[in-house]
Amino acid sequence: MFITVHAAASAVIGKEIANPFIAFIISFILHFIFDIIPHGDRDYCKRFFGLQFKRLNEEEKFKSMALYSLIDTVVLVFFLLFLFKNFTWAKDDSVIWAIIGGIIPDFIVALYMLTKSRWLKGFFIFHHENHSLIKRDFPLYAGMIFQIVILFGLISLLYLL
Repeated sequence: MFITVHAAASAVIGKEIANPFIAFIISFILHFIFDIIPHGDRDYCKRFFGLQFKRLNEEEKFKSMALYSLIDTVVLVFFLLFLFKNFTWAKDDSVIWAIIGGIIPDFIVALYMLTKSRWLKGFFIFHHENHSLIKRDFPLYAGMIFQIVILFGLISLLYLL
């Protein structure tokens, strides 16, 4: 899932669970549950929005994934600005720690990919295998649409809570 979707789901959790530690743990665990759901991200290392037609080498895959991650991080920043500007409860410790818990697994994976640290390798493998528990996946464009719908659904839910 996009990191922004993880953050939005975590904001819902943090809003509903007052204890920051429990909100962090639940969001951290739910990150992996959400990643089991097919969401079209197996292709994003192969091409950027369908513009790449050849097989990519490892460096090109990394660059493509980094570009998607950069775009997602920019969207995350705007989502967080929206959240903190429009909801007074967004500054609660439980919401902040839930969001951290929900997005930190992807940052750990990125840290592993940049450093190849042996301390993070097991986490990286677990995270990667978790994404592959369900063998079928959406095409990239369908996965993006699916995640955008989920994101707007979560934002709507934030207004209702």
